[in-house]
Amino acid sequence: PHGLGEAFQFGSLVDRHGKRGSPVVPGSVKLVKEDDESTLFTVTILKSQYEAGYYEGEEFMPGTKVDFEEEFVKAAREKRFIVRQFEFDPGQASKSAMALEQLQVEVDGMRSGLTRWCKTHFGEAFVAWMHIKVIRVFVESVLRYGLPVDFTAVLYKANAGKAEYLVTA
Repeated sequence: PHGLGEAFQFGSLVDRHGKRGSPVVPGSVKLVKEDDESTLFTVTILKSQYEAGYYEGEEFMPGTKVDFEEEFVKAAREKRFIVRQFEFDPGQASKSAMALEQLQVEVDGMRSGLTRWCKTHFGEAFVAWMHIKVIRVFVESVLRYGLPVDFTAVLYKANAGKAEYLVTA
């Protein structure tokens, strides 16, 4: 490790402003939404840092509090980012969760009703569709062969793999 075995500085000899890391919590940057014009990220930062006090002789020098928020906002604006505050409101979060749950129950009820209706009316719709197909065959046959009506319409169901033989026959 770096600095192992070297003389250790303490008290007023310590450079308290020499080393300072990023206030961004590691792994907290997450992409929320992205479109053609903009991108929304959520970032968690440390609000401030307390630098400990020290003794200078017999006198105690109190520590200071360093605010990271202002520095972060300033650095972000310099790089043309827009920073907005977010305050978590547990009451609002629980209201949103309850509203979402209520809507989910409502959607499930509507889906079950729609499924039941579709199962009930599918047979009728299919019979009506086949009736329209038969009428179409009749009209096209009359237009092609003329009157009097003297033809037989046949519907074939080909076995698996035999469709090509039926088409070429």
